Amino acid sequence: MGDLLQYNEKKRILLFEDSDIFADMLLEFLNDAGYVTDRAVNGFEGIKQVYTFLPHLIITDVEMPLFKGYQATRLLKSRRNTRDIPVIMFTTLSETRDRFWGSQAGADWYIEKSPDNFDELRYRIAGLLAESPEPDFNAIEQEGKRIDDNILIETVNNLLDHKLFQTTLIGMLTELSGKIRSLEEIIRGFFDLLIYVCEAEISLVMIKSTDNSLFVYTANRAGFTSAIADDFTAISIADFDTQFPDYTVITKDTIDFYPPGEKKKPIESYIVVPLVSAGESFATVHIANAVKDYFSPVIMENLNVFLTAAAPVLANALSILEMEKLQMKTRIAFSRYVPEDVMDEIIRKSQDLVSQSETRNLAVLFADIRNFTKISETSSAQDEVTFLNAYFSLMGHNVIDAGGHVDKFIGDAIMAIFGVPKPLPNAPASAISAAIRMICLLPQVDTSRITLPEGKFAIGIGINYGECVVGNIGFQDKMDYTVIGDTVNIASRLEGTTKLYHHPIIVSEYMYEAAKEMFIFRKADSVRVIGKDRIVELYAVYAAFAGEEAIFRPASEVNAGSDDSTLPLPPSLIINRELLDQYNKGLKLFYMREWETARQYFLDALKIDGNDYLSTLYLERTEAYILNPPPADIDITTNLTEK
Repeated sequence: MGDLLQYNEKKRILLFEDSDIFADMLLEFLNDAGYVTDRAVNGFEGIKQVYTFLPHLIITDVEMPLFKGYQATRLLKSRRNTRDIPVIMFTTLSETRDRFWGSQAGADWYIEKSPDNFDELRYRIAGLLAESPEPDFNAIEQEGKRIDDNILIETVNNLLDHKLFQTTLIGMLTELSGKIRSLEEIIRGFFDLLIYVCEAEISLVMIKSTDNSLFVYTANRAGFTSAIADDFTAISIADFDTQFPDYTVITKDTIDFYPPGEKKKPIESYIVVPLVSAGESFATVHIANAVKDYFSPVIMENLNVFLTAAAPVLANALSILEMEKLQMKTRIAFSRYVPEDVMDEIIRKSQDLVSQSETRNLAVLFADIRNFTKISETSSAQDEVTFLNAYFSLMGHNVIDAGGHVDKFIGDAIMAIFGVPKPLPNAPASAISAAIRMICLLPQVDTSRITLPEGKFAIGIGINYGECVVGNIGFQDKMDYTVIGDTVNIASRLEGTTKLYHHPIIVSEYMYEAAKEMFIFRKADSVRVIGKDRIVELYAVYAAFAGEEAIFRPASEVNAGSDDSTLPLPPSLIINRELLDQYNKGLKLFYMREWETARQYFLDALKIDGNDYLSTLYLERTEAYILNPPPADIDITTNLTEK
């Protein structure tokens, strides 16, 4: 071999492959690529050839006679001199299984066994050869002189017995995970498998939950007396408290799978092992035995492999249990936001009926927190969630009080609908009443734990009214009681215009027509929303005239709560009557294209309130048209360029 090293500096590749046809194709391909190659017909011969051919890289099939590819790989990767030789493993149709065994063995890369993949194989070979350190071929060659067939077989068998035991346990855990919907059944199976790993005469698992519940499971298989079992439990609890000193237990569920017995022999060996999932400890396993110094290094190695594999199974079962508990709590909590008849109808009806929908005229409201991205950037996730929960709770109750239905929360946004599932005498008026109250309620939201941009907490609300398709929309495993249609899309876009017109509540002309006798409206613009040809007139909503009303009283006749429910009105919802009159006159002249006269009215409006944004907006537009009058056939409708 020393002569070969001096004679040929090309990289050497050793192939473990029992198929003559496939081996001939691959060897020819590798030789054409400039590599020196050799072949072994099974894993046992391949291991021996490693010590004589001294390969820079090994390619092995999984299924071969005598020693399989992953068995040979396991041996080579377990030895100091050969572990740096890269190993590429062929996979077959059972790719998941092959990859499992390959990963257990320590293979460096996997590829499907097909001539179509030879080019990719060549690319991967080059990469592995470039990245891997040069094996110590002299040490490998010297080690090969000390290894005969008997030693090799014995070494492989000893290694495989140990590793095969561990991988068998992992396979049994995989089967156990089929019961993952029951934490109790998972724990019962866990205790059964633990017996294969060690003589767990008495064992205990303590699992902490996100809601500060503690699950305690014990298996007194040896039948220790109550006194001994109680002492073992007390020690286990003390160790759990040491592992999780900051965990506060609110509720505790205990299940004993085996009753106490008559065994009085004292416990001589005890261990505690934390279970880790996603990098975080969530449970402890406590195991004891009456044999002194029972937990040897070999037992502990097997135990650690088993517990490492078992941890995610237990964690997933816990997550499902927590999710089910959360769903139950959510239904109770959400019943305050979703009318009971909606939930009961969905639960009661058959799948066919649930999937049906109908068309109704509804008011759709979208509310969005201003600058929420900046709030998120400067606030912790927990503080952000706490703030949102308080905000959603206050606003959600308000929607329900106004006769509406909270359809969904979209990030920091709220979508609410008025007119389903129960019809309302005037859904647009109910929606506007809810919107005004939402603005009035903002000072009551606790913002102490978040950082507000410029110290301001504001929301924008857009409302539209029209025909919608309403029903349970989705598929068999996931349904939402919701509404869809053009009315919904426009409502969402109206919410965005609140930033454009510097006003918290913007509604469509359809809302205006339905509720113009009940609130104060101010036309903000005529727009063509992106993706739509139809022009929509937009209106800003106010609750009172300056000096005439200081509080907001929801009107009971529009299902907006009790008459005695009053809130102070913010300045944004109060308008000067004379200013509105001057503005409306100016706006009418603006659309008549009487630019000079319209300009004067907007100037008069700004004399009343110099900070009035809409008057300023139209003054700027008017002055621009005075300088550059648009042709008579040019549409002066505003085209919204953002959704």
